[in-house]
Amino acid sequence: MLTRADRAYVPREALGIMTARSLSNSHPCLLELLHLGQDVLDVGCGPGTLTIETARRVLPGRVVGLDVNPEMLAAAREASPPGALPNLAFLEGDIRDGGWEDEFDLVTAARVLQWIPDAERALTPMVAAVRPGGLVVALATTMRARAGCGHPHRGRASTAPSSTGGPRATSTMPSSGVCPHSSRRRG
Repeated sequence: MLTRADRAYVPREALGIMTARSLSNSHPCLLELLHLGQDVLDVGCGPGTLTIETARRVLPGRVVGLDVNPEMLAAAREASPPGALPNLAFLEGDIRDGGWEDEFDLVTAARVLQWIPDAERALTPMVAAVRPGGLVVALATTMRARAGCGHPHRGRASTAPSSTGGPRATSTMPSSGVCPHSSRRRG
């Protein structure tokens, strides 16, 4: 049986690809949504490259990078040691375990949901973690996009249910070769 850590294994040599990313070249949708003072949860933060940039952009807002892979978190803490950015913390954990309620203005997951076997189960705790009116933004590379199918992925709406069964967030996918999903939580 595979453990969560087994599923989250990333070869050390892949770090070079991941640390070369920036918000402008890797996640411009998120870049446009960030502003000073926001509290942000980065699900599947990996080596922390985008998380660290996010923390700098939203200072003094709080930023938490969450990942199940201890090696990725070690790389993140090496890139930004505890205290280097007073608003940044890296935590080991799995979003599917939940634990946050109305704590963040924005929850983001860049290139992580496609690696979670039960990704839909990750969305409900992400929506719960965001304050009413906040955003859940997921960037996922689809297999079609990776294969270079050339077809833009047109908008599709979905909702994440609240504990009472009513909708808490709506989601749309704008056209692009990579499918970013952004959701605004309704109160």
